[in-house]
Amino acid sequence: MTGKALVKRKPSDRAADGPAGRPQSPFRRPKPAVSRVSMIVVSLFLLPAGVLFLPTTLLLAVGLIPTLVALVVDRSPEKYAAITVGPLNFCGVLPAALELWQGSHTVEHTLRLITDPLTLLVACSAAGVGWLVFYVVPPLVAGIIVAHHEQEIKRARDHQEKLSAEWGEDVAAGLSALTTQSRPPRRADD
Repeated sequence: MTGKALVKRKPSDRAADGPAGRPQSPFRRPKPAVSRVSMIVVSLFLLPAGVLFLPTTLLLAVGLIPTLVALVVDRSPEKYAAITVGPLNFCGVLPAALELWQGSHTVEHTLRLITDPLTLLVACSAAGVGWLVFYVVPPLVAGIIVAHHEQEIKRARDHQEKLSAEWGEDVAAGLSALTTQSRPPRRADD
């Protein structure tokens, strides 16, 4: 034993746990519960619409497979991959949907569009751009933020040096005492 006392948790403590028994973060909003009634109401509207607009439903079901893959592959609860890939994938399917709506809105026309390699290439390329945005933009933004903060730190240090030059060594001594307090204390054997 390491000397730490084991604390037995009450069942009421476990109710606030997140997935895998880990306590939930106080900063994360809880997911709203989807009731069965709302699922039934949505299904009552979507199922007839899907049947009524069967050609469009088939086109979207095939064209938006990359979005479904992003939804399944992304393990985060926020599903940022699906949020990024989905709209761009939809933009890639939209030209085929517009062609379907402006032409004959039939299953045969949909099958011709689905089997057209150019249609699939446009939809998958747009989804690929979504994946590119998902993987490239966050590190890029983080790098910009870090560079900005480093510039702010340099500006603050320059300002401190000007103040210590203007006000004398007493201020500089107080400044060095403040900076040494933020450092971890040295061990005796160092």
